[in-house]
Amino acid sequence: MGVVVRVLEANHGDCILVSHEGASGTVNILIDGGTSTTFKYGPRQRYDGALCNVLDELKNKGQHIELAVLTHIDDDHIHGLIKAFETPDYLSDLVKSIWFNSSRLITQHFNAPEIPENNILLADDSPQTSRRQGKELEALLDEVGCDRTPLIKVGQVHNVGPFKLTVLSPNQNQLEHLLHIWPSEEESGATAAHNNDYDLSLEEIWEADEFKSDSSVYNGSSIAFLLEIDNKKMLFLGDAHDQIVVDNIKELGFSETNKLKLDLVKISHHGSQYNTSSEFLSLLQSPRYVISTNGSRHGLPNKRAIARIIKETDGQICFNYSDVIKPLLLDHEVKGYSSRLEVLDKEIQL
Repeated sequence: MGVVVRVLEANHGDCILVSHEGASGTVNILIDGGTSTTFKYGPRQRYDGALCNVLDELKNKGQHIELAVLTHIDDDHIHGLIKAFETPDYLSDLVKSIWFNSSRLITQHFNAPEIPENNILLADDSPQTSRRQGKELEALLDEVGCDRTPLIKVGQVHNVGPFKLTVLSPNQNQLEHLLHIWPSEEESGATAAHNNDYDLSLEEIWEADEFKSDSSVYNGSSIAFLLEIDNKKMLFLGDAHDQIVVDNIKELGFSETNKLKLDLVKISHHGSQYNTSSEFLSLLQSPRYVISTNGSRHGLPNKRAIARIIKETDGQICFNYSDVIKPLLLDHEVKGYSSRLEVLDKEIQL
């Protein structure tokens, strides 16, 4: 009996498996699929990535993924799962239901014209078939009988086996902003070079800290939710905008004087300073604040986000890649603050 959380090595993305073992069996929820190489990597994709290994493990145990959550459309959250769906008889036998606010669901919800350019086409290895002729993801889900939840948005409460999921993001307005042709992301790391802020000291950050919110429409559409089971509570934020999460935590009745007590927080957007405010952190009490990234993109995690977590909370800041930790502290800060930063175990037992 118990809850196990695995924050997989998903490069600069997210891929998290939450499992509950009870008297009637194990229930698994998969949150995002990381980059394409989280599933397979190397020449001709000959090597199994972290997601592939986990899925093989579930198959060998005769288990399923009761719910797969694709939080939003960014490549570092969705492409690993797309690669798995492109592999014949792979995820189609494993995934029982899926949350994904696809373009088709969004246009139907707003009674708007469909936008075919946004439909996800799966690659077909047949030499007679081009990628543009490949099967649509939604058609495959229908074929294999994967349950499609209607549009996911703020205020909904869902039950998946023994799990309760309360949706904190996105709202109606954020979804409406997706009624256009979505851009494609470049896979090359060279296109995503951003300066980090690691030369700043924690004291310098604290003395002149000002929160500026993420302006990305696509991050704003990210699914975020409170996950509850067996008196355990976890917050999974995808890349969600800070303010909508703050507003909806307050709507649930929590405040600085009545904090939301959690066992784990998956920090939004890989530790970006634009997605984690001091106000947000002041509403929470948790022993673990998890950041998922290998540090290869966008200068993430930002030291400014780390500084806020150190200042506003008593919890540990946990990373799924060890190399990310050392650059975050200046030499004179190591003694005082290194104990707050740690590498995650392969499994977190709650």
